[in-house]
Amino acid sequence: MWKPSGNNSTTSIARRQIMSYLSPKTIIVDFLRKNVSDPRKRLSETSDTFTATAAQTSFTLTPESGNRWSYIKSITIDGTPSVKWRDYYIDQKNQKIIFFSAMTGAEVIIITYGEGTTDWIYPAKPKKKLNALAFPRINITIIGAPGNRMGNYEAPVEAIPRVQVHIWCKEKQDGQIFEIDGDKYTGEDLAEYIGWQITKAFEDNEDELFPAMYGYDALGMGPDLPFDEETQCHHKVVEFLIRGLKLGRIS
Repeated sequence: MWKPSGNNSTTSIARRQIMSYLSPKTIIVDFLRKNVSDPRKRLSETSDTFTATAAQTSFTLTPESGNRWSYIKSITIDGTPSVKWRDYYIDQKNQKIIFFSAMTGAEVIIITYGEGTTDWIYPAKPKKKLNALAFPRINITIIGAPGNRMGNYEAPVEAIPRVQVHIWCKEKQDGQIFEIDGDKYTGEDLAEYIGWQITKAFEDNEDELFPAMYGYDALGMGPDLPFDEETQCHHKVVEFLIRGLKLGRIS
């Protein structure tokens, strides 16, 4: 199992800064929105271009009228790619991108992102009943996060959240039939397909989480769950462990 080295002081400082601002759910939701395709195609990608002013650190995106941005796909500064969670972090509540280092002025910032009137992956389960058009839908649950201090009392704590990704899909009579790569999916079959796509996203793109999180351990697809009568949905769960330093802290 790879673990971060305590000898790289620059990287350690960057991680401490990042962990001061981010929760595990923020990181995972952004990752899944970017790397798992929505069968309903509720999102589209667009770009905003900015010319930075001296000392500027934050940039507010301007989605199409009526839309909100969903995830950040990429950012370049004068053509050079920036690294998410190392060079900048995401302030979803205020719809901003915030860099850890200030601009000197006149840099051209291009931010490519997903946007839509609604989304399909959220940090929490909805508090009210939704109509069929809101499905398929995904939410995140953290069912525990033991930690290990990485040295003496001054060392950071490495948290190991146990994460569940819940997938909710309606039946075909609710209009929930989607064609994906030439095959049709609905109900439980669709939920299982999305579950494996989530697993594949982590297996193929784990590097996108670093340095905010690292050390993904798949615990596999959960057992078949009964049909959920409250939501009238088929329900699948993908479970895994992941690691991070000072997760969820606010300095």
